[in-house]
Amino acid sequence: MDEHTDRYAEYEKKKKRKKIWILILLLLLVTAVAVGVSVWALFFRQPEVSVLAPDYAPQDIEQNAEDMGDSSKDKLDAPEGGGSVNLMFQDKVTIDLSDNAATLYYGNPSESTQDVLLQIVVQDTLIAQSGRIIPGNQVKKLNLADGAKKTLQPGGYDGKLVLSFYNPETGEKATVNTEIPVKITVTE
Repeated sequence: MDEHTDRYAEYEKKKKRKKIWILILLLLLVTAVAVGVSVWALFFRQPEVSVLAPDYAPQDIEQNAEDMGDSSKDKLDAPEGGGSVNLMFQDKVTIDLSDNAATLYYGNPSESTQDVLLQIVVQDTLIAQSGRIIPGNQVKKLNLADGAKKTLQPGGYDGKLVLSFYNPETGEKATVNTEIPVKITVTE
């Protein structure tokens, strides 16, 4: 009976060793995958352009802004410390990679009490950003952001216009922002 007990004890030891080796190999595999993902994330992944709007209005007025010709309109009523905006836009954007520009329509009518920063975003990547669009001005063309040209291929995309509003006197960002879904067509 001792021999049978010894065999059983030996069998149990081998079984435990086998489980330990399997566990060690599994941990090594998980470690190798984690190291591989970390190396990729640090050295090989394309950095995304930030989509965050600044807390204060940019100093630069949008260079492609044009007068809307509606200066005779009265300003909208706005509560003290607040603002009011009126939006005019088209939900289609065309991006010409050869021109490095986006063609769109966005207007900030004269009756608005806020300046606007406009961003075109595709899949959480910033494609274009305006300077300040002051009331009474419209934008029909924006230059693409640095690196945006590399992230786009010809075709159709679902994107959005991200509008951030700023007090024209203090430059402080409003707490309310707007996202407008748009269809984006990219051409070469």
